[in-house]
Amino acid sequence: MPRVGIYCRLSIEDKDRLQGVSSQSIQNQRAMLCDYCKVRGWEISGIYCDDGYSGIDRSRPEFNRLLADCEAGRIDIVLCKDQSRFSRDIVVIEQILNDRFLEWGVRFIGVADNADTESESYSTMRLFTSAYNEMYVKDISAKIRRTLAFKREQGQFVGAFAPYGYRIDPQDRHRLCPDPETAPVVQQIFALYLQGASYRRIAQTLNAQGIPSPAAYKQQSGSHYVNRNAEKSASHGLWTQSTISRLLANETYTGTLVQGKSHHISYKNKKRKQVAPADWVRIPDAHEALIDRDSWDRTQARLQSHTRVGAQSAVLPPLSGKVRCAVCGRPMKRNVYYNRAHTIRYYGLQCASHKSGAMNCPNHKSISGLELERLILDELNRLVARYCDPQQLRVTPAHEEQIKRCQKQLAALSERRQTAQEHLVAMYKDKLDGKLSEADFTLFRERLHEEEQRLAAQLEALQTQLTDLQTRQDAPAPARSPQFQQLDRELADAFIDRIEIGQVDANGERDVHILWKL
Repeated sequence: MPRVGIYCRLSIEDKDRLQGVSSQSIQNQRAMLCDYCKVRGWEISGIYCDDGYSGIDRSRPEFNRLLADCEAGRIDIVLCKDQSRFSRDIVVIEQILNDRFLEWGVRFIGVADNADTESESYSTMRLFTSAYNEMYVKDISAKIRRTLAFKREQGQFVGAFAPYGYRIDPQDRHRLCPDPETAPVVQQIFALYLQGASYRRIAQTLNAQGIPSPAAYKQQSGSHYVNRNAEKSASHGLWTQSTISRLLANETYTGTLVQGKSHHISYKNKKRKQVAPADWVRIPDAHEALIDRDSWDRTQARLQSHTRVGAQSAVLPPLSGKVRCAVCGRPMKRNVYYNRAHTIRYYGLQCASHKSGAMNCPNHKSISGLELERLILDELNRLVARYCDPQQLRVTPAHEEQIKRCQKQLAALSERRQTAQEHLVAMYKDKLDGKLSEADFTLFRERLHEEEQRLAAQLEALQTQLTDLQTRQDAPAPARSPQFQQLDRELADAFIDRIEIGQVDANGERDVHILWKL
């Protein structure tokens, strides 16, 4: 009695084309082929089903499992509805049906199109059938590409998953709208970065707050999203520096829909090829922006400056990447040093040309970084006092937006915590009514208790952060013209384009030229 391996397949294109028609469904294919074996008294060794896979795809899991069982000698006959269900790739058909199956002693039968490798007439018709099946896939692929290209040009979102911070509009699946739970997180990331925080510090902050990473959030939301890169890494659902980097460079957050960044190499090869940024499809104002244009421009300016946070600090120094030598034009690099007791940290700035020895720049003497910061702060305060009317000028602390975001996050977390408590009460009633067993109730109670504890920790961390921000916000304003007390990264980015340091003259003095963004 021959051992039969039944193979069924249905692609996404078939599902769309055959809406309302069930003759080629996986269930009906299986039922028809099982009946075919039953009538002939054949033994069914296994049933292999690939649902949602193209016939040109060589990485189908069940298809490859079937081939492995054939090679292992566990199958004598491979039975399909027709040859196209097995494969639409002419190369695969020839390699497997006309080569490997002969080597393994496996017979192939396609019921609907009378395909049978033991039939002499089939060996002649196989090439024509394979060519037709492959041309069908090529034609479908071309139509899909044209349709997607048209939708992108019309400003329609065609992705399967919305970018982190957004969700697909329930009323229009081709439009994005802000996700009330994750949009504040995106805004918090940009705010922290503009304040000088490093990728590492931002990731640590989000992980400490218990905020799920984008991949973890999609999975917790019931999505079938799979991040292959995250699976290979040791992130375990936590935020990483690379995730922060990619998010800060995503123009979608400005309200511009950016698509067409990559495409499949061909209808046969599903590997993706990157497209040059100049050829991306950009549609401005396609959806609500999470980040204003000024914040976006300042973020990209810092990203392109390639300034890095040192190992001893989690925040970018105020003047990093902004100080240049007035003689040779090269950047002024930092030299960090301590006092004898190693308790006080200083830093100096020295021309990179002299420091590296690349060229003999005469501007070799370093300048104290702290003294330079104080000089710039004094000059900035003089400009503010001279040109700003204290009756009209209102200095808005940068943390006001953070306060709003914290309040939104607190409200969302409080609602989730309340929902978890309500679920626990409902399950307790079900246990009393006999609808829920004691074992199930104990299991669910432990899970909800863990969830409640995690939410409580997040609420406590956010409440502490909110209290600190509100304390700083309520600090009394100066009676006279606003005076900046400290030069931080956000202030430097807002007011300073660059600083040029001149050479020390015979009197031990040097010029410091500040180019303001005013």
